[in-house]
Amino acid sequence: METRAIGIDIGGTRTKIGLVNLQTGQVETMLVTPTETKDSERFLHLIGEAIRELNERAAAKQLVITGVGIGVPSFVFANGVVDSTYGFLEFMEDYPLADHIQQQHGLPCRLDNDARLVALGEALYGQGRGFSRVLVLTLGTGLGLGFTIDGKLDGPLPFAHMGGHLTITTSETVCYCGKTGCLESLVSSSGLIRIANRLGWPQRYPDLPLTAETIFNQKNGGNADAKVIVDEYLGYLKTGIDNYVNLYAPDIIVLGGGIAKGLRNEIEKLHDPHLLNPFKAYKTTIVISDLEEQAGILGSAALFKE
Repeated sequence: METRAIGIDIGGTRTKIGLVNLQTGQVETMLVTPTETKDSERFLHLIGEAIRELNERAAAKQLVITGVGIGVPSFVFANGVVDSTYGFLEFMEDYPLADHIQQQHGLPCRLDNDARLVALGEALYGQGRGFSRVLVLTLGTGLGLGFTIDGKLDGPLPFAHMGGHLTITTSETVCYCGKTGCLESLVSSSGLIRIANRLGWPQRYPDLPLTAETIFNQKNGGNADAKVIVDEYLGYLKTGIDNYVNLYAPDIIVLGGGIAKGLRNEIEKLHDPHLLNPFKAYKTTIVISDLEEQAGILGSAALFKE
């Protein structure tokens, strides 16, 4: 009998849940539910409804669900307990999420950090296929970091999940991690908006939405003010990437998340190959994700890949 796995990617406003064929890397069905951040029972109810629906669809096709994989924005212990989401999911402190899912649905459940599972999805089914060392940076409400070696996570536990919190400049902006000049606070969507506010964008363009998409579109259309904002943003991101090259020596760097779509024309500005490299013949490639929001679903389901 054919098998499928369920992958769940818990996002800032939406949770994506998919039925995945791990052989083909195809998300055969994807459901989206609002992310409940305050109430544990409602959170489990919303996810549970989606799991039941996918289970029923699989059973109708005589498919067996091997398990439920979940990506959580947190450190996750080997026993499936979520350490803390630092206030994002208010109830998820020392939270036995895997046990809840297993007890409610009778299915094995495995968890890991969400950015790590995005990287696993990219390595197995996306732009990272065929590369040994794959680094994935997810640029959105924060900066997620995941690293894989030969299609596997770089360790059993997500000890480096705070890897976006590198101090790369002097700055008065305090990141939620407590540092100033932190890469995550500078290259997240709020970091880009912060640059725009400081440079007077809302006063100059009161009729334009103040969003990352607008600023990148304006820059691509020749707007000089937008170019100044984007160039400052790119400087921070380049510094971070150059640091990650020295830490991880990735064969490929995949950029995902909402902001990555605006970076397609900026790739060559994001790494200086003439800097001191990990070894003389070292080269890396920077690309934009083509899996987009399916990467986290695929990576979560892949926790059950043999």
